[in-house]
Amino acid sequence: MLPPTEDAVRRIADDRGPWRVTAYAPAHERVRGNRVTTAARSRIRDAIVALEQAGAPPEAVEAVRARLEQEASPPSDAEGPWDGRIRSVGIFASPDGCEVLAMTTEAPERLGVGDRYLVGPLLEAALAERPPVLVLAASERAVRLVDVTAHPAREVEVPGMPRELTDVEDLDLTGDRGTLAHLRVSEDPKQRLRSFSRELHRAIEPVLRESDALLAVAAAEPLLSALRETAPEALPVAAAVAGNRDADSVDRLAELAAPAVDELRARALEAQLMRLRESPRDLVLRDPGEVEAAAREGAVDTLLVDPRWREAAMGEGGASLDRGDELIRLALATGARVVPVHAAGQVEPVAAVLRYAVARQGG
Repeated sequence: MLPPTEDAVRRIADDRGPWRVTAYAPAHERVRGNRVTTAARSRIRDAIVALEQAGAPPEAVEAVRARLEQEASPPSDAEGPWDGRIRSVGIFASPDGCEVLAMTTEAPERLGVGDRYLVGPLLEAALAERPPVLVLAASERAVRLVDVTAHPAREVEVPGMPRELTDVEDLDLTGDRGTLAHLRVSEDPKQRLRSFSRELHRAIEPVLRESDALLAVAAAEPLLSALRETAPEALPVAAAVAGNRDADSVDRLAELAAPAVDELRARALEAQLMRLRESPRDLVLRDPGEVEAAAREGAVDTLLVDPRWREAAMGEGGASLDRGDELIRLALATGARVVPVHAAGQVEPVAAVLRYAVARQGG
């Protein structure tokens, strides 16, 4: 299983055809060695019943059953240990195939049958991985750049990055313990650390730009301060994990960085909510019908929507649709930004910031 990307969400959202089955379920249903869990079997039965009730022909029902049973049975050579950050899975099955994506968000348990897949919770999971965060774990003797938002966490290769203080040529050091100890009490130890830090930033800057990632640093003082002070203005240190982390695995670094990553993303969400509150009134819509009309016109710049919000809507040919999911699909199709929010008094289940003012219902 792979985590969802925004490209994967768009691909699944665009997939239309008869007898598409969507299921969101807790991850623990699928992590019991090589056996199909009781919960997974029950979910398969529910999907088959839903297909039959929707009038699917027997051959389609049996094809989907086979796909679901195959995907619910982990192979005996499953790679490595289960990533503990995975909380739920999205299952997307049809007579032609089945795909399972792992999500770090707790998706609501949902089952749907129709001519398209339900993508709201999947999009929330994909956006929960953005922006990526790279941790520069550095000391005078060891340096690593780690993608802590990858699954599993992984070390990133950086050409030309100094691996320790003595790799910086203009420091002219022998690398022995006595010399390093002397640096700590010499007349300009902070300047030497700043030079080391600048070289680190110079090496990782292209990687950060290419991946559009935020930078966190993990280091002990005084190197931690030097890394903060010498960071480029355009690529500042967004978060820090204090302490020497030379002995920590990449998984441990991801665990230590998790609170900082969550805080960064919470701040990004708050910035979008503030934008909604501060935008001119003629550029904000809160009525679902008006939001839908504006989205069809391509006027929506940012759609704020609760992926757990469910409201029945009628589609072509009398098909029953999920209104929130269709709004997300419209936003993706017109290039709008989608911001998942959990409505709890601070925002309605759906709201939109417009690119330009539109005519309103009854206006």
